[in-house]
Amino acid sequence: MFNFGLEEEPSIDLTPLIDTIFMLLIFFIMTTTFSRPVLDIVLPASSEAEASGERREQVISIKADGSLHYDGRQIEKSEIEAVLSERPEALLNLYVDQKAPFEAFVSVVDVAKEKKGGHFVISTQQDGSR
Repeated sequence: MFNFGLEEEPSIDLTPLIDTIFMLLIFFIMTTTFSRPVLDIVLPASSEAEASGERREQVISIKADGSLHYDGRQIEKSEIEAVLSERPEALLNLYVDQKAPFEAFVSVVDVAKEKKGGHFVISTQQDGSR
């Protein structure tokens, strides 16, 4: 009856769908290869290790009143340079009280920068462990 020039049956082109699936397949294959570890490192274990009795660090404590303590005794600011020169290879560990004056801390840090090349540790106390 009415023929409007449609002689073939309508169809859906699947080419874009196949291209998309192919690209997703390539993406997932490539990303799974990156999840593998690059290096397997096996660290040695020792059953005969002994703890060293010698401390490898120098500990200077700054108390709340600004006083400096080293090796169980109180020291003056003028003694800091001599104390740090005793063992130049040792790591400096600063224990600073929360209420210590900032000037006392700065004076020790200034000498530590000069004598230790800026390599030192500032230890803090965890909250709730007072």
